[in-house]
Amino acid sequence: MNKPELVIFDVDGTLLNTEFLWQKAWEETGRRHGVEGFGDQIFRKVVGISGKAVENVLEKELPERADRLEILNEARITGKKLLEKEVDVMPGTREILAYLSAMDVNMAVATTTSREMTEERLKKLALWDYFKLVLCGDEVKKRKPDPEIYLSVLKKMNCRCDQCLVIEDTGYGVQSAYSAGIPVIMVPSVNQPNEVQLRQAVMVKKNLLEVKKVVEETLENDKSYGTD
Repeated sequence: MNKPELVIFDVDGTLLNTEFLWQKAWEETGRRHGVEGFGDQIFRKVVGISGKAVENVLEKELPERADRLEILNEARITGKKLLEKEVDVMPGTREILAYLSAMDVNMAVATTTSREMTEERLKKLALWDYFKLVLCGDEVKKRKPDPEIYLSVLKKMNCRCDQCLVIEDTGYGVQSAYSAGIPVIMVPSVNQPNEVQLRQAVMVKKNLLEVKKVVEETLENDKSYGTD
């Protein structure tokens, strides 16, 4: 891959610690309702998706619980309260955004979360102005792992896939970028990569500070990305 002219970031679990706060909310809700694994095995299956897709997962995982949608709604309310108080950046977020800005590399956001919540959080943490484009889950027809959101960003930014780089934390996000033909670095949050994601991602890094180092080397040396 060529050195990126555009870096596209996922938000939840990539730039912000929201996935961990959601997991905390699911754990608390699961304990209140006596649902074993609600904040662990079950939650891990919904990381990176939203809306009806989450309800479909619960239908499969908790077929015996007629109140599963009520439990889900409670987890959502609990999570939103946590996010209002505890949302923060992931390690390396400010460093990589500041570096890319200083290097005049365009940046964009592609997130499954709604525009209202995305804009509120990015502005609250003083990140909003870094991005040339923010595209959200309620602005596309198909959500990740479908590639629509990344293909839409490419079109809106008039950029080829080989001129871009995506940073994602979930398998759904990696699949979305990979299907759009864009090189993607995975920075896992709640779930570690499986064999599929290890093949699809050009590399896996522990945090955004490690990604920043890779991008620095690429921009300064004009070398292609490779796999670890």
